[in-house]
Amino acid sequence: MDIDKSTTTKLKKYAQVFREAKDRNANESDTVMYLIKFFEDVLGYDSLTGEISKEVLVKDRYCDFGIKLSGELKFLVEVKASSNKSLQEKDIEQAENYGSRMGIKWVLLTNGIEWQLYHLSFSEGDGITHDMVFNVNLVENADIDPEKVWNSIGLLEKESIQKGELEDFLSHKKALSPQSLIKTLFTKDVLTVIRRELNRNGEVRLDIDDVVSAIKDVLSKDALMVAGDIGYKRRRKRKKRIKADGTAEQIEVEAGSPKDLDTEEELTEDISGNLHPGKPTQNKNT
Repeated sequence: MDIDKSTTTKLKKYAQVFREAKDRNANESDTVMYLIKFFEDVLGYDSLTGEISKEVLVKDRYCDFGIKLSGELKFLVEVKASSNKSLQEKDIEQAENYGSRMGIKWVLLTNGIEWQLYHLSFSEGDGITHDMVFNVNLVENADIDPEKVWNSIGLLEKESIQKGELEDFLSHKKALSPQSLIKTLFTKDVLTVIRRELNRNGEVRLDIDDVVSAIKDVLSKDALMVAGDIGYKRRRKRKKRIKADGTAEQIEVEAGSPKDLDTEEELTEDISGNLHPGKPTQNKNT
């Protein structure tokens, strides 16, 4: 995301504001005031027209403020005092609680120094889950890398919200997440190509299971934990078998060996009902 000179200057200015607020142990009320000014000066919202709504009622409690555009609440902002050394797990749970009670999918948790944006998902099976979209430190990075700060906080800019860029960013982030990449790596098509290339250049013929094990060995434990339950799901192949009475029927056979991946066979049934392979035919997908 491009950042102009004016925005860079403003980020540095507010980084100094929150740095000083931390040094003098500013309370939560003061931090809220500074943040509202930040949303006006840097992110382009107009509190006089109701775009910044203070103390949003969430059932019997209040969230510090919310951002409204065209009367629609876009995201909530839960504020902690700048004097806080860092944001805590309990703070995240509180922000998640506010968002879930109002059905709001976006919640920003910040003390002005640290900025964490969360996306909430609601489902009957998993309940409420949250994904951190970004975590950036304004005070530490505004001077040395303002572009890094703006690539995150800039997503909350009024124009960006109006264009739906936040949703696009989330989709892009999910598509390139470790979980998505690893699960794609372990799909049948990708594994088949890898096995084919290894067999082409090697002296032994490898099975798909060999490839799966080898890839897992080179991945870090952290990456595998993020990906969750992964593995190659053997596809079931439809094959024709000729019954003893001369009629044919289609059956499903689990593909397991390299032979199964490269060929399809016609199976014949003897008088006792046992299956025997017939002449293999080349698989069109190979």
